[in-house]
Amino acid sequence: MIATVSEQLLLSHIRARPDARLADFAGETYASIVAAGRAFVTSPHGLMYVHGRPGSGRSHFLAALCAEAEASGLQTVLLPLSEVVKESPEALAGLERADLVVLDDLQVIAGKKDWEEAIFHFFNRCRAERNRMILSADGTPSGLNILLPDLVSRLSQASIWGLGVPDDASREALIVSAASRRGWVLELDVLHYLVVRAPREPEALLAFLESLDHRSLQESRKLTIPFVRESLDLPTDRGGG
Repeated sequence: MIATVSEQLLLSHIRARPDARLADFAGETYASIVAAGRAFVTSPHGLMYVHGRPGSGRSHFLAALCAEAEASGLQTVLLPLSEVVKESPEALAGLERADLVVLDDLQVIAGKKDWEEAIFHFFNRCRAERNRMILSADGTPSGLNILLPDLVSRLSQASIWGLGVPDDASREALIVSAASRRGWVLELDVLHYLVVRAPREPEALLAFLESLDHRSLQESRKLTIPFVRESLDLPTDRGGG
């Protein structure tokens, strides 16, 4: 028997970035939201809302929360609504059975009656299962132009967190964390060069560091300023939110 879309998602524990970790969000800018995320995934149930503009690293952060939950033995599913909104809302069927359900890009369903109603009923099923649910969008709940009052009411019950733009100290901490996780030997001059010259948006910065690691391994080259400069001139797949 061929599994439904929702069954495939539930079985595969879909996550757009399987290597994402909360350690990727280092520094004071992210301290509060990382602590809130860790506390949330260890709570028995609850509702969290994460917002951040495109490029803020929002989708990466959600994947990192899923990794944190799975490390504790929880079953997770992350559904990017932007990828399924053209399909039937039946894609949600059965996902409430996961311990942690994450719906990303909520803004894409605003004004779509069938999807708004489906997510409202999905809320109720998740509440009945007493699981954890995270919703995410590029803006706050009040700025999404959701038409269904009952859905707006459900969103207002969430704890709401925003991903801020990192200051230079947090960017440096993020780069140091990424270097440590990858086993890099990162000289101070290279670190300072990355802080100044690497992409400023968190999502693009994380994507660049990943591509830098891949190229360094592939070409057996050390991380030097000339190598980083060359890599900055190459096209990078910088992902989404």
